[in-house]
Amino acid sequence: MKKGGGQSGSTTQKAIIVHPTLGRRLFNEAHEQAKRDTPRIPLDVVAIVVGHLDCAKTVASFARVSKRCRDFAEDDALWRRLYSMRFPMPSEPPKGKWKDLYRFQKQFLRDVLLNKNLDEILERAYPRWESVGAIALPVAT
Repeated sequence: MKKGGGQSGSTTQKAIIVHPTLGRRLFNEAHEQAKRDTPRIPLDVVAIVVGHLDCAKTVASFARVSKRCRDFAEDDALWRRLYSMRFPMPSEPPKGKWKDLYRFQKQFLRDVLLNKNLDEILERAYPRWESVGAIALPVAT
């Protein structure tokens, strides 16, 4: 393809058409090479970073970084700490995971705050929270 309308000193560019499967393979090869060339962060450093996360949204974003970060973000001790920062601690530990209790508590409070019909909410929620364990609603004093 010629640019410049045929004038002297014009530049010539060639267009390359790449089949989609080849393009994907080239991209994957470049991605794999970049992964090999990128230095790994030591696990103890990642653990320190996770120890400073104080918000569930931040943990969710962190979990999307890599498989290793997702594994760290699933740690039950992390979710216990996040739970204790936001909600009153239950008298007994949950039957399931702290993350599940955190998610339930957050959704339950949102439902209660946005809906005036508490009896209906409790009826709908009972099967869900029974499997998670006890819940504690914050009480204003």
